[in-house]
Amino acid sequence: MALKREIAAAVAIPIVLAILFLAPPIAFHALVAAVSLAALWEFYRLAERTGHPVAKTVGMAAGAATLLAAAAAFAGEILVSTSPTSFMVIRSAAFSGDACGRCALGFVLGLVLLAVLAPLVGGVAPALALAGAGSTLLGVFSIALPAATLCYLRSFSPRAVLFLLGLVWVCDSAAYYGGSRWGKHKLAPVISPKKTWEGSIFGFVGATLFGAAAGNWWLLPELGPARGALAAALASSAGQLGDLVESMWKRGAGVKDSGTFLPGHGGFYDRIDSLLFAGPVVAAFLVSL
Repeated sequence: MALKREIAAAVAIPIVLAILFLAPPIAFHALVAAVSLAALWEFYRLAERTGHPVAKTVGMAAGAATLLAAAAAFAGEILVSTSPTSFMVIRSAAFSGDACGRCALGFVLGLVLLAVLAPLVGGVAPALALAGAGSTLLGVFSIALPAATLCYLRSFSPRAVLFLLGLVWVCDSAAYYGGSRWGKHKLAPVISPKKTWEGSIFGFVGATLFGAAAGNWWLLPELGPARGALAAALASSAGQLGDLVESMWKRGAGVKDSGTFLPGHGGFYDRIDSLLFAGPVVAAFLVSL
């Protein structure tokens, strides 16, 4: 299993980095959409295992629409050939404040309406309708929507995405080794018995130091060391919460992993649970610039 895990990482990491730094932004957005929708599907499977009859068609369509809107808003410049000697430049940009607010409100209201009507049209038992509608909405709001912030990070700079990936990896690694060596006090024994407070603190400290170094170096000097440390500290804390939240869903569903697609790594949701919580925090710091 360890060998499969290492091989999968050795193949996946170069591909992700190549798409991030060498391909146009839309290619990275497509990767984010594919992985996020796969994670959303796994979330709905977890919900079904707990007895919630989610409206998967509605949820997946809403998730795809969310990620498509993010990809279009942050795609940058796209060159479209109009003849052998000319081309057209399409510059995508986020909507203006008022238009964005109206579109977001309309989207949310439409999604809520579809989610609450789906159990009615699908003939779901009344006792399960509320749980099914709630799970459908929760999947979009907790996976597709925060995943869209990765598109913003890529539009800011590929280095911003690498900063997010780096701080989550450092946090996870420091938490694992610190917890294995000095961990004694359980962090959430019912949800994740192996996690300890000591490991969580090691992860927090490691990520904070990484953020300070990244803000003082090539990775993300726009933040500076102090703001970089603060961003990494808050984002890593959010990421650890995201990992616990997914562990809670899996524990309720009675499964160890959200899926089996990635050898030794579990499912897609297992791989991005921390990113979904940490990404919006990093994005908020960059927006503040």
